[in-house]
Amino acid sequence: MREFFKLSAVIIIIMLLTPAVFAETKGGIPESLINDLTHSALEGTDKTMADIVANKSIKDIALNRQRYIAHDSYVNHKIKTGDITNQKSSGRCWMFAGFNVLRPAVIKKYNLKKFEFSQNYLFFWDKMEKTNKFLQYMIDFADRPLDDRELQIVIDGPIGDGGWWTYFTDLIEKYGLVPKEIMPETQNSSATGMMNSLVSMKIKQYGMELRALARDGASESDLKAKKEEMLSDVYRMLAINLGPPPTEFTWRYEADDSTGIVTHPDTFTPVSFYKEAIDVDLNDYVALFNYPGKDYFENYSLRLSRNMYDRPNFTVVNVPIDSMRLYALKSVLDSTPVWFACDVGKENYGKDGIMALDIYNYEDIYNTAFDLPKEDLIQLGIITSNHAMTFIGVDTADGEAAKWLVENSWGDERGDKGKWYMYNDWFDRYMFGVIIHKDYLSKDILKIAKQKPLELPPWDPMYALNRLKGK
Repeated sequence: MREFFKLSAVIIIIMLLTPAVFAETKGGIPESLINDLTHSALEGTDKTMADIVANKSIKDIALNRQRYIAHDSYVNHKIKTGDITNQKSSGRCWMFAGFNVLRPAVIKKYNLKKFEFSQNYLFFWDKMEKTNKFLQYMIDFADRPLDDRELQIVIDGPIGDGGWWTYFTDLIEKYGLVPKEIMPETQNSSATGMMNSLVSMKIKQYGMELRALARDGASESDLKAKKEEMLSDVYRMLAINLGPPPTEFTWRYEADDSTGIVTHPDTFTPVSFYKEAIDVDLNDYVALFNYPGKDYFENYSLRLSRNMYDRPNFTVVNVPIDSMRLYALKSVLDSTPVWFACDVGKENYGKDGIMALDIYNYEDIYNTAFDLPKEDLIQLGIITSNHAMTFIGVDTADGEAAKWLVENSWGDERGDKGKWYMYNDWFDRYMFGVIIHKDYLSKDILKIAKQKPLELPPWDPMYALNRLKGK
């Protein structure tokens, strides 16, 4: 009992001393400041702003009317494209943007009014390849603890919808392409959340099983056989959600001319259709990036940045933003669309599709400046690459780009009937990467792109810019 009273006394003393200890701790908000803040009142413009903001969306209030009025939708060079596509509730922007690069040439080649590839077909195989990559890494990294930094990145969202240009081209070269009508969208290709959740849970279960077998000394052949059995199960789950991918199909089309001639049906495999329809070597494109935190005119490789286990990691050439703009301009002026990645969530007015710096004037509302440089914005995670789209036009003045015409994949009810207008100040701040055909690049850039890249770990800020989850 005496020990109990001693312990109780100690607890009481600690409780009595605690406020004093906290009060003396450095770094906290002092009580004097709290009193000053809570007894101060908003005055003048701040009070007026508080009344307005309490009843209205900040974006509605902050719309910069002068910048809005200065906008026009004129573009003096446009590339003929098909209808606006819609990725709906999925993160397949990288794939839609990739197809939007290829579609104009197909429409021109076959004299079509419109044409669309099956995103669902390529999406199916993307899920299969991501599953295989995840399961193989669980075998490869079996000797590492689960909290290993790289292994945690592998485990985080193993079959997410996001991707990159090389994901797109690697899939096409292996699996080919089919027209949209051959494998159309399903509910679960357009709204992927539940499918992803269930398949992800299943493959993580399988990954743990493979990890246990590998740690117990299973042979390479036994692990391979077990993994293939698991892949068969995932294929079945995907086929239920997305439909089974075709191995052969027939295709015919009607020419967009006065004759209205309908062709005889031809039989294709997905790979033979790809080789028939696409006249460009997909390996002839180069990824350019703008990240001020790394040396310019260097080639970088991003570890673990692929969707297919047996393909190389993604590589980028880091260049100044004006170089990126120059090469994009050359491509678009030659009627070749440009795939690009950006932070789409910043400073855009969706109603009219305006992407312009200061389209919202937040600084006047809060009477403070938001002026971090691009490098800091990236390193602090304030801006990141989260959406891919396509340049399909440019408005020039004195040979320079004034604004860019953008084809999005959010349907025709957003933006200006699905198209957007990007001004150069927005380009400079929120653009991260473009994919340019080698014909429009300098010899120096092409030489750098062929150099052995400097490998960056998957926690490097440049890796984050390339981990495009898609919106």
